[in-house]
Amino acid sequence: MNGRYVPTLLGRLPVDASARTTDSALQIMFRGSRTQAVTADMPKGGFIADPRSPGRLYVGTEAAGVFRSEDGGATWVPDSSGLGSLRIWSLVQHPITGVLYAGTEPAALYRKHPGATEWTPCTPFTTLPRYREWTSPNPPRHEPRVRGIGLDPERPQAIAAAIEEGWLVLSLDGGVTWTNLTEGSDFDSHSVLFAPGQPQVLLSTSGDGFYRSDDGGAHFRPSHTGLEGRYLSPLVLHPARPRTLYAYCTRNYPPSWFQPGAGAEGAFFRSDDQGGHWRRIGNTPLIPGGCWTACGDPREPETFCAGLTDGSVWLTRDGGKQVEPILEGLGLVSVVSI
Repeated sequence: MNGRYVPTLLGRLPVDASARTTDSALQIMFRGSRTQAVTADMPKGGFIADPRSPGRLYVGTEAAGVFRSEDGGATWVPDSSGLGSLRIWSLVQHPITGVLYAGTEPAALYRKHPGATEWTPCTPFTTLPRYREWTSPNPPRHEPRVRGIGLDPERPQAIAAAIEEGWLVLSLDGGVTWTNLTEGSDFDSHSVLFAPGQPQVLLSTSGDGFYRSDDGGAHFRPSHTGLEGRYLSPLVLHPARPRTLYAYCTRNYPPSWFQPGAGAEGAFFRSDDQGGHWRRIGNTPLIPGGCWTACGDPREPETFCAGLTDGSVWLTRDGGKQVEPILEGLGLVSVVSI
């Protein structure tokens, strides 16, 4: 990738890098150095460039809430009024309505309408019958979190969320009422998407593979054929061919990603039948970094980008024929967005 690599500041940490492709800018946020301790204002959970307001950006953080920039990232201000927790695990924007959604730890979902100054809570998940079973793999709190949020462009009131750990949840009325989708889905859910033009199809990744529902979430079934491992990154859909999916999959689980001599043993995968079958793409050996963030490029449909925990960022612009690192030596990459 040609272009320049420009660190800027969010609070007091260097977290933003910009690299120019053809017509698109790749935004990369990372956590200082690989050995630096995690601090509250490190980026996490999501990055949004608001298409309604050029220069306006949003980013979630480890434990300092949401930050907003009005000048393309040169300066940042807190934008967390109304949030019940400052630990942000997911941040998305509806492409039609412009409404922002933030998922937190403990697991809760908040919305912010265009022009609003405060976030407002959706109905708490604590009302769900099986909420007491929810947990997380991380001590000492073991609090569940909203790891991913899925929005349906054609149904603005439809919201799905992936809970780590608590299966999936679905609302069809904008977060007023919730259903816990437990039938066949994985308890350790990581991401969830609505299939474009198929309102009954939900696609999800987890710590144990890929899952699909064809009946609006009432039942899920696993679909791991072709995957070399089970721990999956967020899904990326091909914008012109919604049956084409991209993901990064690791053989090993997160604790080993950071252990000397171990590593994630990850690789890139593609499905052309909406997750029915997967095939490995690129000719790379297994990669030591794990992946918590991935994205596509709406202007370049064959693009898939993933930021890894070993400080590298990988990109394919030809649908997976060639996958290569475009940046290396960063800290743990927590957000990539185009």
